[in-house]
Amino acid sequence: MKINEKRLWNHIQKLGQIGKASDGSVTRFPFTKEDEAAAVQLKKWMQDAGLSVAADACGNIIGTLKGADPALPPVVCGSHFDTVKEGGIFDGCLGVLAGIEVLQTIREAGMQPQRSLMVIGFRDEEGNRFGYGMIGSRSICGKVDADGLQTLDQDGITLAQAMKQAGYHPEQYAACRITPLKAYYEVHIEQADVLAAQGLSVGIVEGIAGLVRYTITIHGRSAHAGATPMHRRHDPVTAMSRWILRMTELAQQQPHTVATIGEIHTYPGACNIICDHVSFSLDLRSLDDSIRSHILHTMQEFEKTLEREQGVRVERCLKQQLPAAMCDEQLKQELESCCETLQLPILRLASGAGHDCMNFQDVCPMAMIFVRSQHEGASHCKEEYSTQKDCAAGCQLLLEALRKYL
Repeated sequence: MKINEKRLWNHIQKLGQIGKASDGSVTRFPFTKEDEAAAVQLKKWMQDAGLSVAADACGNIIGTLKGADPALPPVVCGSHFDTVKEGGIFDGCLGVLAGIEVLQTIREAGMQPQRSLMVIGFRDEEGNRFGYGMIGSRSICGKVDADGLQTLDQDGITLAQAMKQAGYHPEQYAACRITPLKAYYEVHIEQADVLAAQGLSVGIVEGIAGLVRYTITIHGRSAHAGATPMHRRHDPVTAMSRWILRMTELAQQQPHTVATIGEIHTYPGACNIICDHVSFSLDLRSLDDSIRSHILHTMQEFEKTLEREQGVRVERCLKQQLPAAMCDEQLKQELESCCETLQLPILRLASGAGHDCMNFQDVCPMAMIFVRSQHEGASHCKEEYSTQKDCAAGCQLLLEALRKYL
C-alpha cells in the first residue's frame, strides 16, 4: 500500500488557508471561528475517507476505521490543529492529516484492521489563548484539571466559556477519556534542524524532554550609578550575568539538555541607577530528569556563592514542571524495522518541544515520527516549511507502522 502523496499535500495546503493572513502567517486560536472552520474541514475529510466521525465534549475531532473486533483497545494516531499566533501550516496539522491519509489508504485497499484505528484532531495543544494547553489530549487521557478550564484569555473569557460558546460541553470532560488504548502514534515536524543537518527526511523520536520553568529574582541594593564605587556595589545585574553564564555552561556539558533565559526585567530600570532587583525567566529542558535535577542543585550552591560574594539575595519561583516522556522502546524498534523496509535511513533524536503524545506516556505505549523541517528548523512562524516528499515519507512510515494491526 502507498499513501496518496498529492492528496496529503493538497489537504495540508487547503487547511493552511484557514486563518491565513496577508503576510502568509496563520493564526487559529482554539474555539474561535477559524478553529471551528478547521474542525468542519477535518470532519469532511474524515467522512470522505470513509471513517465514522464524531466530536467529543471537549471538541476533539475523532475519525474511526472500525476493526473486526470492536472490543479490542483501539490504536490512536493524530495531533493538534490549532496554531500559535502568526504561525505556520505544518505544526500539528501534518499529524492529523497524515493520520486521515493513512486510514483512508487502508480503507481504499479494502482492508479491515483487527482492532479499530482512530485519528484524532486534538484541541488547543499550544495553550496560546488561555495558557492551559493540551486540553484535547488531556481529555482523551483523563488528565484534565478542572481549574485549567477556568483559565482566562486576554478578554477575560474562560476556557470553559469559550468551549461552551463553540457548542461543546466542558463540564463533561471526563466522558472524553478513551480507555483502554493499545498504542498512540504521532507524526510531527521536527521544529529543529537535526534531520536537515543529517540530510534525512524522517527520524524516530527517542523521547520528549521534561522541563522546569522558574522566575528568578535577585535582590541587590539601589544606588547612584556615578557615586558608588565598584567594590561597594550590591549589583543584581552583574550577579544575574554570572548566574546566566553558569547555567549556560552546565547545560552545554550535558546531552539533550538546553537552558533558555527568555525574559529579563530590571527595576527601577534607569541608565543612571544601580538596580534594586532583577527578575528573569528560566526554561530548562532535558531528556533525563536526573540531569535537570543535578543542574538545579548545582545552581543552588552557586547562588550561595553569589550571595556571599556580591551581597545579593536570590529567590526562585517555580512556574511549571513536566517530567520527560520517553517513547516506547518496542515501538521505536518496530519503526526502525519499518524504515529498513521503506529503505529510509534510521536516526533517533530527542524532542525539546512538548507535544500531545506526552499525555499518553502512562496511558499506553507511544511513538513519534519527526519529519524534516526546512529553513534551519523554523517553526511557529510563517517560514515553517517541510517538503511534499518529506511529509509523504513521514506519512508512509506511519502506514507501515500500522500494518501490524491489519
